[in-house]
Amino acid sequence: MEQLTIQTLASWFGVTIEDTREVRRVATDSRDENGDGLFVPIIGARVDGHDFIDKAIEQGAIVTFWEEGRERPEGIIVIPVPSPLKALQEAAARYLAEIDPLVVAITGSNGKTSTKDMVAVVLEEKFKTHKTAGNFNSDVGLPLTVLRMPRDTEVAVLEMGMNGFGQIELLSNIAKPDVAFVTNIGESHGEQVGGRQGIAKAKLEIKAGLKDEGILIVDADEPLLSGQGFRVGYADDADGKIEVVETTFDASIFRYDGELFELKVLGAHQIRNAAYAIACGRQFGLDHAMIQRGLDRVKLTTMRMEKQMFGDAHLINDAYNASPTSMIAAIETVKSLVGFSRRVLVLGDMYELGADEQTQHVKVGHAITAPVTDVLLIGDKAKWIAEGISDASVNVMHVGTVEEAKPLLGSYQRPQTVILLKASRGLALERLVQ
Repeated sequence: MEQLTIQTLASWFGVTIEDTREVRRVATDSRDENGDGLFVPIIGARVDGHDFIDKAIEQGAIVTFWEEGRERPEGIIVIPVPSPLKALQEAAARYLAEIDPLVVAITGSNGKTSTKDMVAVVLEEKFKTHKTAGNFNSDVGLPLTVLRMPRDTEVAVLEMGMNGFGQIELLSNIAKPDVAFVTNIGESHGEQVGGRQGIAKAKLEIKAGLKDEGILIVDADEPLLSGQGFRVGYADDADGKIEVVETTFDASIFRYDGELFELKVLGAHQIRNAAYAIACGRQFGLDHAMIQRGLDRVKLTTMRMEKQMFGDAHLINDAYNASPTSMIAAIETVKSLVGFSRRVLVLGDMYELGADEQTQHVKVGHAITAPVTDVLLIGDKAKWIAEGISDASVNVMHVGTVEEAKPLLGSYQRPQTVILLKASRGLALERLVQ
């Protein structure tokens, strides 16, 4: 926060406080350094932030939202509110409206973080840009992202996550986007919203706060998004059509709407994410040269199709998270790479898939065919992937834990070999190469 005084902050909630000190930071964790900051005590299922106000004061907080009716703490300015969480969200909406940047909102089952990174780096070619840090994409994380935005921000790129209905709608109404993305519809959190149709409905809540003149951009290859907004993808009738020219370990060459682009990031699904960035850049007036310069600077968040060497082998570390859709996309990337005689998939459990989790794992197995040569499956659920592998030329092994898998990797550290690591976050598959 910049140039926001305690007096102004309090006035947003109908409270008169004659204190003109500037509020320079904001935190919901009392352990965070928060000099001259606002502390927001979130009330969770197990922990109540109000209990840690003394620690927040030690860390430098000078003002706090405070649930009405509680005994007020000493040593800090108190702004009484019915709900500190809702006050945080309201403050973010007011601060965002005051700065009035262009807003890009991004949601989707997979690819939203990579799309966020690509959109931001492309738009930085023309605008002062602020983006969601890490995966601060929740009802707490998005408001914190907004309130940490410098006042000279021209474009805010905000990621939006969900695990149920109503959450994206809330975030969209805070953000009031000029451009909103639904990157795709996968399977994660399907059990909370009734499967993929429910996921599509929940993701499309992003339209709730879209400005009247705003634009919705969606995956053209997803039938559940048919008829929605500006469609980007490989489909012949896409509004923004993608055509892959070549994919190597070092770069992907593709055409978007007939124009040639290069992306030094692996994956056909990453090409789609880059296409979203191109569509957004064009919407905001960037030309081809500016967009390509931005794409040349793309560096994705760690463990998202991250390229590295593993002995003499080439390693693709995509272990940050996994769903059936993203896992199949990564497998197809490995199959498409040129210059490798051995292609190894190291795949682990996928979580939060609901009642049809076995079917979804088997579906991944159906995608595993030559030129894949070896598959190492890790975890109790991953064994179902083997049930879907029908190509007898693929060598398949299964172990229960990451620790059991470690000794087996040595045989893969050879020239002309590419290895993919992918599983849900809970498995922490990156431990294999640490």
